[in-house]
Amino acid sequence: MNKMYHVFSEGENVLFRENGDYIFFNNKFASSTFAYQLQVLAETTMSTHFHSIVESADEKAVDDSILKLRKAYSLYYSAKYGFSIGDSFKVSKIEVSGRESVMNELKYVMKNQVHHYVATYPLAYPYSSVSYVFMDQLVPPVFIEALNARTSKFCELNYRQKRHIAGVDKVPDNWIILDDNMILPSSYINITRVRAFWGNNVKSFMFDINKNHTDARKEIIMADNLDIRVAGFSDIEVCGIIDDFSAQCGRKSFHFLDTDERKLMIRNLKQKTVNEEQIRRCMWL
Repeated sequence: MNKMYHVFSEGENVLFRENGDYIFFNNKFASSTFAYQLQVLAETTMSTHFHSIVESADEKAVDDSILKLRKAYSLYYSAKYGFSIGDSFKVSKIEVSGRESVMNELKYVMKNQVHHYVATYPLAYPYSSVSYVFMDQLVPPVFIEALNARTSKFCELNYRQKRHIAGVDKVPDNWIILDDNMILPSSYINITRVRAFWGNNVKSFMFDINKNHTDARKEIIMADNLDIRVAGFSDIEVCGIIDDFSAQCGRKSFHFLDTDERKLMIRNLKQKTVNEEQIRRCMWL
């Protein structure tokens, strides 16, 4: 019998500093869930954490997928930034049962970017599966055609491109790849399954996605209570400023800035009116 799980990470530090980090994580999430034959219903990646809803009859497969994903991103971060994220990247799961509870969790995951004030409109956020659920009915054909013009099937890529996107993991040849090397969520999200929760009714779906909503599982809210709103800069922009400064200092990453360099960087960010909470999470203070 299949069971639903809310798989999520916790943390206060920015783990995804630039677009490439999001893409690597998205692709590894896709290939890891495929490797263990999990059905993915929703996924949203924020700068400090991620949320997803997966379905499987095998709980061990869910656990193995989590371990694979966590190991892959930990190795990626260590190689790129020269620092072990260790316990900064904890991944947990909670079983979800009952149609109403599953729908609440789906809405929470797909609206997490609004919950954290990063976006005012769920479908406008690029690192979430929400915009793909009813894309054929919500997006004008001309925009869908423009998107399709930027994609290729995995089987159409050369060996080097395939290794860059999926590593040694096997993924379906018909998965769609964007020109920035991201596997489109429409390839691995079970869109038919998600739509069924709203009776295949786009109006019902949009009503729920756009209205205020409180997640039924308070422990998720408590674990994920970090407010990552941005007043003038996105976390990617702030991290870009920090990482450019680190490179100018001859450092592999911001993790290796000395005390004086950190103080100078913090002072520069404050002069740009970056708030202290955003500075803290982007610099791991």
